Amino acid sequence: MEESENITYDDLVQTKNVQILKSIVPYLELRTQKPMALMIQLMEFQNARKAFSEQNSRLSACSLPGGTDRRSAMLNAVRQYCSPKEQETIDTLINLFCVMENYDLLNNQ
Repeated sequence: MEESENITYDDLVQTKNVQILKSIVPYLELRTQKPMALMIQLMEFQNARKAFSEQNSRLSACSLPGGTDRRSAMLNAVRQYCSPKEQETIDTLINLFCVMENYDLLNNQ
């Protein structure tokens, strides 16, 4: 799967309008910040509900073909948001899972 095809949960709930409203909140008077923030959260909730009620959710674009290691795919998706040290840990985990899988394959022959 190419990087351009990756989609996150935020891509579904944080529309352009939501992002614009979020950027406005710090500039509002204190008494109006809380109601605006709550309205934004409600908009995100409605967007999430709508996204998951659609039969062909855009998140299904991330569905993996049969035989794909979901654990490694998930770790690789998370890796891009991590610090270099955290990326090292994820790389170690992915390598460990690969070794364990190969070990199981050798023992099951």
